[in-house]
Amino acid sequence: MNNLGTILLSASLAILVFSALQTIYGIYKQERKAIELGRLALMTNPFVIVLTFTVLLTQLARSDYSNYYVVMHSSEHLPLFYKMTSIWSGSSGSLLFWNLILNVFTFIVLWQTRKSIEDRIPMMNLILAVLSGFFSFLAVFYGDAQPFREFVPEAAAGRGLNPLLQHWAMIIHPPILYIGYVSISIPFAIAMSALVSGQLSEDWMKFIRKWTLFSWFFLGTGILLGSKWAYEELGWGGYWAWDPVENASLMPWLLTSAFVHSVVIQERRGMLKFWNMLLVILAFHFSLLGTWITRSGVLEGPHSFSKSTIGTPFIIYIIVSFLFFTGFVIYRRKNLTPERNLEAITSKEGSFLLNNFLLVLSTAAILLGVFSPLLYGKEFKAPWFNSWGVPAGIFLLLLMGAAPLLAWRKGAGAVFFSTLLKPFIAGIIGGGLYILFYSQNFTKPDSKYGDVLAEVYSVLTVTIGIFTISGIIQEYYRGIRARLEEFKNENFFVAGYRMLLKNKRRYGGYLVHFSLVLIFIGYAGNAFKINTSVRFFYELQPPTSEEIVYQSIDKAMIGGYQIEASTLKLKPVLISGLGGEPNIQNVIVSQEGTYGIFRGTDKLSDLVTERRFYPQISHLTGDFETHIPTSEPAILSMAKEDFYIQLGAIETSDLKSENPDLPLMFMQYYFTPGSEMDKLKLFLNFPKQIVANLEVWVNPLVKLIWLGSLLYFLTGIFLLLPIGETKKKTVD
Repeated sequence: MNNLGTILLSASLAILVFSALQTIYGIYKQERKAIELGRLALMTNPFVIVLTFTVLLTQLARSDYSNYYVVMHSSEHLPLFYKMTSIWSGSSGSLLFWNLILNVFTFIVLWQTRKSIEDRIPMMNLILAVLSGFFSFLAVFYGDAQPFREFVPEAAAGRGLNPLLQHWAMIIHPPILYIGYVSISIPFAIAMSALVSGQLSEDWMKFIRKWTLFSWFFLGTGILLGSKWAYEELGWGGYWAWDPVENASLMPWLLTSAFVHSVVIQERRGMLKFWNMLLVILAFHFSLLGTWITRSGVLEGPHSFSKSTIGTPFIIYIIVSFLFFTGFVIYRRKNLTPERNLEAITSKEGSFLLNNFLLVLSTAAILLGVFSPLLYGKEFKAPWFNSWGVPAGIFLLLLMGAAPLLAWRKGAGAVFFSTLLKPFIAGIIGGGLYILFYSQNFTKPDSKYGDVLAEVYSVLTVTIGIFTISGIIQEYYRGIRARLEEFKNENFFVAGYRMLLKNKRRYGGYLVHFSLVLIFIGYAGNAFKINTSVRFFYELQPPTSEEIVYQSIDKAMIGGYQIEASTLKLKPVLISGLGGEPNIQNVIVSQEGTYGIFRGTDKLSDLVTERRFYPQISHLTGDFETHIPTSEPAILSMAKEDFYIQLGAIETSDLKSENPDLPLMFMQYYFTPGSEMDKLKLFLNFPKQIVANLEVWVNPLVKLIWLGSLLYFLTGIFLLLPIGETKKKTVD
């Protein structure tokens, strides 16, 4: 099947080269038949890529160890679901998936424009053919992008899927994020076709608006899902680490956010035409840059792949493409002059412009931080990003709240008393109440000294957040009252529902703002985060089963919480793959600690946290090589805060000797055949007394982050689906 896959990729490259050449010839000679032939070839390529993708999926499902990618990223002991999703766990598979999504979107946009004969359409086809051709070119000529490399001789076993990726969020997070990355290509191709062809009439803006919103929604959803995965799976008590690959997805989302807002200015006021072209170019090339960062291996991170040969051609393509299209923007600058000038910086359009400026400036700062190891020889860590990111985020939140309340062309002073005053007062009162709330209700650290600046930022965030929410409520109330005056037979709630459907862009946008406010307030709770480490003493218990059990009666106090240790077990966990008897390849060693959580005399919960040790199998011999540890935290989620624990390192009781390799000792005990006496001898090798480290975090307001994330997702779906839309309606 490797040969079939390689033939299909070669055929894809040939089809795309043919499509590009036919389109170029048709444009140059003004030959419609050649252009149509190029378009049909481009519409054929998605079927070839789908077939190619299916071949690799089949090899993964069958555990075909003649395929290098299957050997390195799958295993016969994986569940079928994880086998299939491992297609985007490695570089070549994920690039094929990238190409698949691009071709699906290409087919959709070609179908949408099939009846159009405008001069800009052939250029769009050419741009998409070249882009897809680049990925097929990599898959044919560069080993690290080839999903059908042979493994000779055939491997004895697969190395399996990275244990960190065996989580529900990581199954859907990569494809959702990829959809966001790749779909930016469509508005870029449409905009650049208008730019290069010189057909710059405003109708192109309406065509790309929904595509841009689609990209923005999927990028944001992918980022939020990644945060959820990091929080639940990595066992470090956080949800964002400013990792290079996290930043790689955040940068195009920020630029797309800027474009989504500035398009409104161009449609309403005829401004920012030149700027919008630059934003589309930046958003697209930053999506490619994010892909390059992940797959080139030039920067390290928990999601990135090893050093790759595709890094050089990838970055060359990005640079050449960026310079080419930026040059065209400069060339067409006279056609992109604004129809009106900015009249007041505190007007609605002024706030949108400030919002754009801040988003682009933040992207530039993140880019500097991402490449700090290459530029400065040291990596900029989270404190550096937070030093400017937190105040920038607060200012963005202020603009988010103020922009809907401001008027076109007029300054804030002209509308302060009519639209801004009540939300302003609500924000001040809400901030004061928040100060009283956190001082009385949040768990306090043992130290009397806190981070005063972080507390100030937290109060500012909540104050501005309540100001924003109050403004949204005020706008909804005014809109409903206006509708009730026109439709007197509707009640308040029916009027609100129909108003929302009639003007989805405006009032649906307010709901997106509301979801982001909830997320920001959730972030504000991080100022009062508590993190500490506790040691518990354990003693080995007599063997009664296949599990090794240690017992403890230690207790610890953290804030108002009491933690009571009970048992710590070493036990086997069978990988639920194809079934069969437990063996050295399909058994995970679990270190499982159970802790009772009390507040005062009330028991809140029993939390069970694990460290799991997955077997790493030699693909050459099929023998055990080593263990890959992963974290399985336990979280007690309450309305105001999360109590989060993660079992850490296990040490000898004297804290001086070398730490025991308990997973390996357990494997020997569990798998060594023999009499009861032989088992007892192996049991006696376990240390009689151990000390287990428990990492503890108290995270206030985290629930609001996940609530805001859910609302973001639901609102995005509402905006994208044709709910409440009518064919006659052309202007929102």
